[in-house]
Amino acid sequence: MTAAVVSFDLDETLWAFMPMMDGSLAAAIAALEERHPAVAGLITVERLHEERQRVAEEREGTYLELRLESFRRILATHDLDDPDLPGWMVEAWMAARPATVRLHDDVEPELDALVASGRVLGAITNGNFPFAELPVARRFAFIVHAEQIGEMKPAAAPFRHAIELCGGNPARWVHVGDGLDTDIAGAQAVGMKAVWINRAGIPLPEGYSPDAELPSLAGLDALVTKLLAE
Repeated sequence: MTAAVVSFDLDETLWAFMPMMDGSLAAAIAALEERHPAVAGLITVERLHEERQRVAEEREGTYLELRLESFRRILATHDLDDPDLPGWMVEAWMAARPATVRLHDDVEPELDALVASGRVLGAITNGNFPFAELPVARRFAFIVHAEQIGEMKPAAAPFRHAIELCGGNPARWVHVGDGLDTDIAGAQAVGMKAVWINRAGIPLPEGYSPDAELPSLAGLDALVTKLLAE
């Protein structure tokens, strides 16, 4: 029997998104203030969020392109017109993300249990977090960034690319995530089982039928065995 594959969404499934994002943006601001002390105290995390939202409403682009443009606009308001500075700030922000992320306490113990049971682990994400830089990524056989595939979850392409990468069988596959559309419906559409991680404890909305629901990753290994009738 081929090994079962368990794939994970990242943001909100393995860690809380906003603490990581706020922390990395704050680190980028600190790096900017060290380079240009005249702007100390003038740029806030909240302002960066607001400008990023405005840019997204005005134009399309990748996550990095939208962030780059939002940084460019903020810097221009403070007469920092160095054309290389927005790109430098993006790099500072991206470099800070692995240092500011904090895995949920249930993640590593359950990943260890899955590995011990012979599961193949992978990640399928719509985000651009540099997951490969985290020590926990060593447990993962593959990482799919949907944006690089050209279609975002719940489209089939990211899931099918993951299948191609590891040679897995969708009938022996469990995808785990917090997004009912992106993760649950998307995975089920390509023949995978799907586990909804409902850390907030919200009621299941009508129209969705996850194969199982958990409040955290605790107990996932045993649930995979049950779902795949091993």
